Amino acid sequence: MRRLTALAACLTLTAAGPVLADSPGPNSPQKGPRPPAGFWVAGDLHVHTIYGHDTCIDPTTAWDPSSIDRAARRSCDAPYTVGFTPVQRLQEAQQRGLNFVALTDHNNVVNQTDPDALAFKASNPNFVWLPGYENSQPGHVQMLGARSCYGNNGAIPGAIIECDQQVADKSAAGETELADGLRAAGGVFQINHPSDMNWLSNFGYSVVPDNVEVWNEPWFYQSPAPASNDDDFAMQWYDGFLQRGYHVGITGGSDSHWVTTDSVQGIGDPTTWVFVRTLTVQGILDGLRAHHTFVSALPPLERGPQLFLEADHNGDGVYEAIAGSDTSPRSSFRIRTVNAVPGSTLRIVTDQGSVDVQLGVASTYDFRLGTGGIPTGSKFVRAQLLGPDGQSARQQGCNPVIGTQTSYCRDVLAMEAVSSPIFLDD
Repeated sequence: MRRLTALAACLTLTAAGPVLADSPGPNSPQKGPRPPAGFWVAGDLHVHTIYGHDTCIDPTTAWDPSSIDRAARRSCDAPYTVGFTPVQRLQEAQQRGLNFVALTDHNNVVNQTDPDALAFKASNPNFVWLPGYENSQPGHVQMLGARSCYGNNGAIPGAIIECDQQVADKSAAGETELADGLRAAGGVFQINHPSDMNWLSNFGYSVVPDNVEVWNEPWFYQSPAPASNDDDFAMQWYDGFLQRGYHVGITGGSDSHWVTTDSVQGIGDPTTWVFVRTLTVQGILDGLRAHHTFVSALPPLERGPQLFLEADHNGDGVYEAIAGSDTSPRSSFRIRTVNAVPGSTLRIVTDQGSVDVQLGVASTYDFRLGTGGIPTGSKFVRAQLLGPDGQSARQQGCNPVIGTQTSYCRDVLAMEAVSSPIFLDD
């Protein structure tokens, strides 16, 4: 098993490829707005290769990140950090049923010229290799779609290493310029793993991204484990953008680096699903920019749970709004699930509060805001799918001094899926 035993026991999971949008039958009324045209595809937006400062090629050698030469070498700092080549990462993603993967090494795009990876790309035209890099200053962000380094004035052709040093103005205004330059080229600006506090301590909510990586690494991997993330915190902090009226979506990424951790942090742990019009680089970037996303704990070939949040504005039975869309607070809403664990709970969150609802045996839950215990809302509604994980018993057994300081003690562990919001407009 590549998964920790505790999670494997929780999740009984189905295979999937691209998933078509739910559409009305031939006899459905044709009045009012229609669902968007497209389909759902699965991928991982945060994966690393041997071309980084914190990975090694083998136990004794590593690539030199100060050199544009892929053959440049330095000594390996730690044998446990041996990583994967770009083509191995692409192959792993495809083998796990994903439709796309972003190889986002720290501060460089050297992997994009790797000949073996380019040969894989040429022979697998239906699998999308999403270009980009992880900018490590100050606070980590994904520069999704980038094929060279970016500075405050946009792309810098020919600059492929030490991209963080190309950003001269590291103020909030400078980071906004960085984001806007990427967007102007069709890319997507994403804040990574905010629970490390690096972004928050520098910018808080002063720089608005396209998306926030609320799910970094498997959700159950939490403090006091080393190099862990508090994804519950990330989700709560992300809601601050929504409360301020910003339209920002959610994503997840495995942040997979090393061979030694791949059994529990492999590609697709978690998986981001994106609603696209075309399975192309730009099609995926457009879906991300539109916030048409949800995140699943596991990849398709491990039957990862799927979570579809939808809304019907005019009561004609056609659910035309999906995650990332706008609708009225008076709309009818529904949540559809696939591969949910028996005994799962739906958490419905709005700007006015949240409520947990037992999913029961049905895979669909219909609701209206402000009725049946569902909170009202005027800005957003979003959904999470939680598996049974003994959270109450864990909290009761927490050490009152040490336990309250660890997210493992207090947080959800068996998160199955989370969805970007539907935004509410009067």
